[in-house]
Order: sequence, then C-alpha cells, then structure tokens
Amino acid sequence: MWDSKTSNIKQLSDESRASSLPNLSPDGTKLIYLDNQVGGPHYQCARLMMYEMKSGTNTVLVDVVKNPKADEFPGIYSYSLPQRCWAVDGKRVVFESVWRHQVGILVVDTETKKITPILCKSGGCLKITDIHQDRMLVIRSSINQQPYFSISQLPESGNESSAEFLPLDDPEPPLDISFKILKFQPTSRPHPTFGVNEYEAILAIPKDAEQKKCPLIVFPHGGPHAVHTTNFLLLPAVFMLNGFAMVYVNYRGSTGYGDDSVHSLPGRVGDQDVKDCQEVAESVIKLDQIDENKVAVFGGSHGGFLTTHLIGQYPGFYKAACCRNPVTNIAGMVATTDIPDWCYVEAGFDFTHSSLPTGEKLTNMWNKSPMQYVDKVETPILIMLGLEDARVPPKQGEEYYKKLRARNKKARLIGYSDNSHPIQTVEASADSCINILDWFWQHLD
Repeated sequence: MWDSKTSNIKQLSDESRASSLPNLSPDGTKLIYLDNQVGGPHYQCARLMMYEMKSGTNTVLVDVVKNPKADEFPGIYSYSLPQRCWAVDGKRVVFESVWRHQVGILVVDTETKKITPILCKSGGCLKITDIHQDRMLVIRSSINQQPYFSISQLPESGNESSAEFLPLDDPEPPLDISFKILKFQPTSRPHPTFGVNEYEAILAIPKDAEQKKCPLIVFPHGGPHAVHTTNFLLLPAVFMLNGFAMVYVNYRGSTGYGDDSVHSLPGRVGDQDVKDCQEVAESVIKLDQIDENKVAVFGGSHGGFLTTHLIGQYPGFYKAACCRNPVTNIAGMVATTDIPDWCYVEAGFDFTHSSLPTGEKLTNMWNKSPMQYVDKVETPILIMLGLEDARVPPKQGEEYYKKLRARNKKARLIGYSDNSHPIQTVEASADSCINILDWFWQHLD
C-alpha cells in the first residue's frame, strides 16, 4: 500500500506467498485478496485473505481445501473477482469459482467466514460479471444452452443459495443434447501420497442417439491444471449437432476437486492422466448409445499432449485423432517456451530461474513425453498449430508430424498464421472446425 502523504510503501500480504486480485470494501476498512503458494502448478486452490486497515492484521477467510468429500466445498479456483464484489451490508463478498464440473457463485461472510454456494440447479454454470446494490448480473449457460444474461437479487445473509435468476432477454432454445456426470474412483491406481482422488467426466450425447449408436469423441482438457465445466462451448456443440457424442474428461490434476488432486499430477504426467482418460473411454464405449468401433480423441495444449499419448500408448483403440498446439516433447520445449517452469514442475522438479536442464532432468522430461511412442501410432491424426504460439511453440507439433510421416504414418498438418496458443480468429475457428469434422468423418466411416 502506498501512502500518498508520506510516499511510504507498506507490504500488506505475506511476502512468502503469491497474492493477487486485491479489492477494497466500499467503506475502505477491509481489503480482500487471493493468495497461493509460490511456484508449483500454475493454477492451484487459493486462499481468500482479508487485511483490516485499522488493526493492520491479515486474516484467512477461506483456507486451502485439500481433499473434499463428494459434495463438500472444494476450495477457491477463480481467475478474477468482479470489480464490484461487495454486498450492500459491507460484510459479504460475492465472486465466481469452479465447483467440480460447474462454475458457481460463492458468497463469503467476512465476519463469520461462512461460505454459501449459489449453483445452477439445472447443472449448468453461473458466471458473475457485476454486483451493485445487491443485484447480481450473471451469464448462464450449459453444455446444451447458449449463454445469456440473467439478473438476481442477492438474498439476505443465510439464504443466498435460494437466489432466483431472471433472464434479461429471450434465451435461445436448448440444443437437442443431453448430458450427465460420470464419477470414477481409481482404486487400483492410488497416488502414493494422496491416495484415491475421485475424478469425473461429463458425457454429452445427441438426443437422437436412442435411435442409433453415436461415434464418440474423447475430449481431455488442457492445462493440465484446468477443468471442463458444463458451460457452453461452441466447437463441441457443433460436433454433437453433427451426430457425435462427447466425453469431457476431468482427470486427476484438474481444478475444482481439492488441492490434493491438483498436486497429484506433477511428476506423473504421461501416466496418471493418460490412464484416467483411457479408463473413461473404456467405460463409456460400453454404453448402448455409443459405437465402440468409432472412437476419436481431440484436445489442445496439454489435451494435445494427452491425445498423442493415448494414440501411442493404446494403438488401434482410437480410429481418428486431432490435436491443437500439442506438447509432444517436454525436453525439447523447455528451452523454447515462455513457461519453462511448466516443463520442470510437470516433470516433477522444482523450478527457479537459475535452474539448469541437466541430463537427468531432460531424460525425465523425455520419458514423460508422447514422442517416445511414435513408432506405435496407428491412428490417423490431424495436427493444428497456431504459428505465433509462444506457449507451446509450433516446432512441437511439426516435429511430431515429421516423425510420423517418416514412418509412413497417416498425418496431416495445418498451420494458422496470426494465431497463437488459442486458435481463435474467426477464419481459423471456422476452418479448423470444418477440417476436424471432415477428418473424423473420413476415418470413422
């Protein structure tokens, strides 16, 4: 904090932790912010902190949650706080956070430390954009419902979960897609430190699947410390409207399931996450609505890492694959990416800016990379690259493509100029969607 009269600067937060998103109460007496441990996974469970201006004391309002039970509060996983996040009473703060497979609203009482969730009763997501005079403006969506604005009056303290939302416009009709949550307990593959952490998948199926079996797309998210929620995503919706079922995999290491789950993955990438995805795929193909002979896999970034691992470790299981900006060789990426710490941490090493990639570390990174399985690949794969990507440089996908083609494997490479890690310009989004569908239709029929 800077004192404008004396020009003195005072540190309010713990210097041993990483702090972010400060927000001052309207009366100027309290400052809230989030903090995390320094280093480690990029996205972890956060603490909600409060600094009291008068006393100069810091208080932990919401602590890190390690291993929540099935329906318990899983901790805070939030990228942002609304600029206005305080209730009129001056004691409650309102913000969004991931809660397992949903994005919901958390109301935290700064006096009692009580946490009250507001979750979408239909299973979708609520993203808060503003709260003013206790009126909350939110964006609602779900896998089968395009986003729309709603408004709600924040109920009195203790009754927040009863909030009702009124649409501000006429929402588009829901798509003819149904979805449900699948839960997995990897009892035969416990983590040596954290034990058995439950993980989930979201299965979404076109409603006409009752009349015919659907081809399946297995869809692991990137990160790896991110999450698939039930919010609306355009590309998967297009796939499903073209007859595909999709299973969104929240393997162990995903956010929203407790901090133990997040920390269970570093040092085990290429193994634990791959086996979690394969367990989901092998479970889902047993369902009557799914054609077990038409299974594809699709993912970007770490999802591309998993896509290339899956077709290498389980040759022949997947009949088609597509990846966008995939990590294929961690050892080769560490000197070229803008996040070298990611390479160290996910391979199981601590990172500082003085860290050197020793032979031992590079060997370990290679042993966790999908490139080592290139000889085993049987699945035709479409590789899409943002040519301006500094996060996962295009050479990662190019190298993988060249090694496949040198072995007479079926692969196609498409590069998109003026696109970086997210391939998201209008032209590239449309082109990639059409090419993915065409690739899957070619190789699944």
